[in-house]
Amino acid sequence: MSFSLPEIVLHKEEQLYLLLDGGQIAQLERRLFEIADTPAYQPLYLYAPWESLREVSPCLVVATEPLLRWYAAEFQPNSGYLLASTLALLPFAERLRGWIEAQSPYGSRILLKPAQPEGMYRLFQDDDPRFWQDITQVWIPVREQLQPRSKLIWWHKTANLPATATKMPPLRENAPLRLSDAQWQRLGDVSWLNSLDTLYRHMEKWFPGRLAEQETPNQWITDWATWGYKQGFTSLRDLMFFSNVIGYIGTVWLDDGHCPDIVDLLMNASVLTPSQRIEKAAQLAEIQNKIGIEQ
Repeated sequence: MSFSLPEIVLHKEEQLYLLLDGGQIAQLERRLFEIADTPAYQPLYLYAPWESLREVSPCLVVATEPLLRWYAAEFQPNSGYLLASTLALLPFAERLRGWIEAQSPYGSRILLKPAQPEGMYRLFQDDDPRFWQDITQVWIPVREQLQPRSKLIWWHKTANLPATATKMPPLRENAPLRLSDAQWQRLGDVSWLNSLDTLYRHMEKWFPGRLAEQETPNQWITDWATWGYKQGFTSLRDLMFFSNVIGYIGTVWLDDGHCPDIVDLLMNASVLTPSQRIEKAAQLAEIQNKIGIEQ
């Protein structure tokens, strides 16, 4: 998949970098040497306790013309993004290592995935100096809508920090940055997008005919996943069972008198958990499909 690069205007003393995800690009460091004879880069997972994960490490790469052409020609939606800084490679990489681990508003520690475009787009939206310090611009490929298979666009933002924010000390290794409630909530959109992608692939594989019936299949998947989530089917497993229901019998159960047992399981609480209800509903929908009660 190719993807055109955005218009990039660098100001005096700015250096353009690629931040690439080694978890998305197989053998990333080897690929860099195949593209450029002497690529200038730094794996972020270079030191303890992360060095054992170096094979999947995000890599900060000085963006040269050959590397930019390769990035655009072999573009993968979650493979990385562009950013600019006035810092040289080594101090800039050290700054970004402060992003490896974060703390949720509830105190749990998480790996932040600094090269993941959809996640970092949501953290760059506000002007939090813990992310913007030493960064002057970002160009991030993001989905135009919160839907599976949505068109990708380039999101560009320039740093807008007060002068005092540029004097913040580096993030301390033993004190991971704590995300705000708003940042944590926005990161939840990334998990939701991943679930929608999985549901789309599930329907594409097992119910291609049902998917083909839809005028806007990505919107259809999103709308019904949202409906199922509001009914209490909140895990990905639950939503996949719900996808089986609409895959087998469409929305026939919405009509009065059709599939009352399935409707009851979908819409009414009982002694069963929501997960048990939706699994049973999927089993009944498969049976209904076999005997020909379809939309």
